[in-house]
Amino acid sequence: MEYTLKRSRRRKTVAIKVHQQSLTVYAPYGVAIAYIEQWLATKQAWINQQVYKQSQHQDLRQFPLDSLQIRLFDELLTLHFEINKTSCWQFFANMNPPQLQVSCSGRVKKHTAMYQTQFEDFMREQLESYIEMRIRHYCSRMGEELPSNLKITTYKRRWGSCNQRRALTFNLLLVGAPHWVIDYVIVHELAHLKYLNHSHRFWHRVSEFYPDYKYATQWLKQHGASLQWVFE
Repeated sequence: MEYTLKRSRRRKTVAIKVHQQSLTVYAPYGVAIAYIEQWLATKQAWINQQVYKQSQHQDLRQFPLDSLQIRLFDELLTLHFEINKTSCWQFFANMNPPQLQVSCSGRVKKHTAMYQTQFEDFMREQLESYIEMRIRHYCSRMGEELPSNLKITTYKRRWGSCNQRRALTFNLLLVGAPHWVIDYVIVHELAHLKYLNHSHRFWHRVSEFYPDYKYATQWLKQHGASLQWVFE
């Protein structure tokens, strides 16, 4: 039986947790491995039951198969899901609110995972297109050369990053924020091309090209958590 063992001086008893079909054992220091594994053997039936339940629901944890609304650049976007001949997405920008049709091929076994892949591809394309346009605009204003590389990914605790190779990365979740907030993050990362720190000179450069940066940072503090995609 594979498991992760976490010991703690504060813990007095042995406990187990099954999450995403993985088993974690919590135990005090001093409890022998042999005792833990004997104790686990007595819990085998319960563990198997929990793993089975989670396996039945894992494909439906994050995405529903009906319609829902999210925000694209802080504007409502309605999503619809369907089984079709091919896996793809179609964006209807002229509708009110705009509609995104996400399709999954009937040959795909895990429909939910494919829906999520298609949805994220669409959102990444929208954000990347906007950021590329605004980077050209701000680089021209700031007298900066274009960054060496641009990447869109998902961070847990940051909205963007810049490294010594002049490569910029932006959080995919920004696609739900207003354009003016995304512009702040762009200017913030472009300022790092000159000052790879958060010194006084760095913030002076940010304020020079984005005077309202404090309002944008406050917006992200207040609303950043709402940009998370929670599909249940």
